[in-house]
Amino acid sequence: MTRQPGSLEDPSDAINQAAPGMRLETLVYIRWLAVLGQALTVVIVLAFFGYNLPLLPVALLISASAILNLLVSFSRKPSARLPNRGAILYLFYDILQLAGLLYFTGGLTNPFSVLFLVPVTISATNLSRQGTFFLGLVTLVCISILALFFEPLPLPASSLVLSDTYILAIWTALVLGTAFLSGYAWLIAADSRKMTDALTVARAELAREQQLSAVGGIAAAAAHELGTPLNTILLVSEELAQALPPGSDAADDAALLHNQAKKCAEVLAQLSKGPETERFIQGTAHHNFVALDNLFTLITEKYKEGGKEFIIQTEGDMSDIPRLYLSPELRHGLGNLLSNAAEFAASKVTIDLYWNESLVRVEISDAGPGISEEILSRLGEPYMSSRRGKGGMGLGVFIADMLIKRSGGELSFSNRAGGGAVAEILWSRQRLEKSDPFSN
Repeated sequence: MTRQPGSLEDPSDAINQAAPGMRLETLVYIRWLAVLGQALTVVIVLAFFGYNLPLLPVALLISASAILNLLVSFSRKPSARLPNRGAILYLFYDILQLAGLLYFTGGLTNPFSVLFLVPVTISATNLSRQGTFFLGLVTLVCISILALFFEPLPLPASSLVLSDTYILAIWTALVLGTAFLSGYAWLIAADSRKMTDALTVARAELAREQQLSAVGGIAAAAAHELGTPLNTILLVSEELAQALPPGSDAADDAALLHNQAKKCAEVLAQLSKGPETERFIQGTAHHNFVALDNLFTLITEKYKEGGKEFIIQTEGDMSDIPRLYLSPELRHGLGNLLSNAAEFAASKVTIDLYWNESLVRVEISDAGPGISEEILSRLGEPYMSSRRGKGGMGLGVFIADMLIKRSGGELSFSNRAGGGAVAEILWSRQRLEKSDPFSN
């Protein structure tokens, strides 16, 4: 949970700038579409309109794109990914080729000049910020040159002649369109990349939590299976120590064996019944349902080593307290919120539990500095962190929000009037207490 006011830092900025490139097959398909469209347009203009176009340079430019596409297709596998720089150079050529075609076919007076927006938009949605800026700059230079220098279309004498003012308007529209469209596409794509990366981290974190739970279950099962042979070793070693002559080497070895086996039995007992879980977790995972207050008692035990006090207050009929399945998702999501609250609390964290027949509400509050108004409305977004130099990536609240929503809850944040932050979670009781924890 991000608390301190000040300028925001976005740890995902480097991720967004280091775009992964594009699949070669995608770029090849796009260029084939462009080549076919260009060739078809030239054929239609020559056959049906009878315009006397400079056919040789136009045909050479279209053929160059087709030949280059063939060479690229044969030199690399279609499934290969072009790195960011390679994709930028690929689109850079497409811009120059389009500029060459427009030079011989009317410049900005050609309606197809709007196609300048395509390469920049592709770059904005898939490639790096620097590459998109470079392609946008190249596009603006080409548009500006074509506004001044071009071969006019061979229109009939009675056709409308576009004035310089109209060409300036087209130039302005293309410049503004390039800037707006590329910027808009970049923001949308960057947000999508940020969310995808954060979800990947969240899934990895959850998988790690589930692996830890699985290891704990395996350890408990191993402890149970090893209990019987270890008890046999304890019994036999004790009988040997008593039967052998006192003070002999064999008797000392038997006593040592008994003591070591006893230590092993103590370790196995802790594995099979850890102090943090023996009061709550049952032997069968499918029946691990706990009362709401016991759930928070279990989770807070993990964070009491920091010296902070956790106070659990209940408001409701204790004989009707909600019982819910102790899933790793719920433990990890609530654990993130409690960890953040303990980090910023002055001395204690208060957990207020309220329930009735239809609703379950949890409020986690601390007496810390509170959440700055600058970022309060954006909490829950990935990479929201102002803890510079402290290793925080701003994913704790995002992960907690995602996991709590998965359980059917809604998470919100606010500041208390007397100081400190409040995290409120609301559940539908029916959804939270579903009979089958593995159903949808």
